Amino acid sequence: MNTPYDVLIIGAGIVGACAALELTRRGQRVAVLEAEGPARGITRWCPGGVRQQWSSDLNVQLVRDSLPFFREIHTLDPALRFEDCGYLFVTHTEQGVEHMRQLVEHQRCNGVNARLLTPDEVRALCPHLSDPSVTAASYGPDDGFVNDPIGLTRAILEAALRGGATLIAERATALTLEGGRVVGARTEQREWRATVTVLAAGHGARELAASAGLDLPLHAEERRLHFLTGLPAADFCTTFVASLEKRWAGKQIGESFYMSYLGELPEDDATFRELTFQQGEQLLPGVRQLQTTRVVHGFYSSTPDFQAIVDAPSELPGLVLSVGFNGNGFMMAPANARLVAALALGETPPYDHGDYRLARFTGEVRRETAVI
Repeated sequence: MNTPYDVLIIGAGIVGACAALELTRRGQRVAVLEAEGPARGITRWCPGGVRQQWSSDLNVQLVRDSLPFFREIHTLDPALRFEDCGYLFVTHTEQGVEHMRQLVEHQRCNGVNARLLTPDEVRALCPHLSDPSVTAASYGPDDGFVNDPIGLTRAILEAALRGGATLIAERATALTLEGGRVVGARTEQREWRATVTVLAAGHGARELAASAGLDLPLHAEERRLHFLTGLPAADFCTTFVASLEKRWAGKQIGESFYMSYLGELPEDDATFRELTFQQGEQLLPGVRQLQTTRVVHGFYSSTPDFQAIVDAPSELPGLVLSVGFNGNGFMMAPANARLVAALALGETPPYDHGDYRLARFTGEVRRETAVI
């Protein structure tokens, strides 16, 4: 049997890496269990977006409080940077205008720099966005993108390792129970023990939780990104643009562009590409001129209400859950790490995390509506 650690973290995506760094800085003996290396799961498909425009208070707060970390990522690696490009959500109906007005007011009450734009203000911000059906847009100028999400995850984990954390290159196969308490995890090679185990395993979380008799309401949800080149102008679409009503989102990244269809995905990539062109050219007519370079497939680990599960379930002492971020864990991970650390150390959580508790699924849940 190995010497116990204070905290064993299963998973080295950005959620697990940030938790490792936070707990290491708090003087904990931390081990990270990851067979494939950092950012090889859900984080691998992340384009690096960071936005505060959510309907859930907790989602807003976690991203808002993570922004200072993202603005300083160059201190981890000079090649890393955060770009304040802004997020623009457009609507095409009067009902949508009222919904956006309420969301913007809600976000501003949570300290977010968000505002409602008129169609003329939208055109001034994005001259190539010429859809006459746009009735308004919500805009967060402080939202943006990290240039290298995988590189950032590796840099965070490396900082944790320099601080004393241990990376164990083995795959967790089950949680270890002793007297009704989680005391670590088993791999194909051996058993690893810790006072607290943090489950941040993305797609593998449901199976691992089930090994301890815990049913997590997680499911895999496919997402695809259509990458293109051949921009007609250097400022074609530097702001992230999304229309939930037209089920489309797109963003210029340097000299390339990516877009996605937000509705039910077709089986083949050819149909998917055409859907992104059809919906995208309604907003940005120049989209049809671009040339496809590739289509990237990925999967979110999602919950029924599109909110994460971050909790220390009373039925399994010794376990902390940090899973089911619906593809948005990247932008919340730095602040979420403080919540995870508090739960792991038995401290008062820094946030009211009722919307993230596992027990919420026994009653009526509040669904996150600002989902891309």
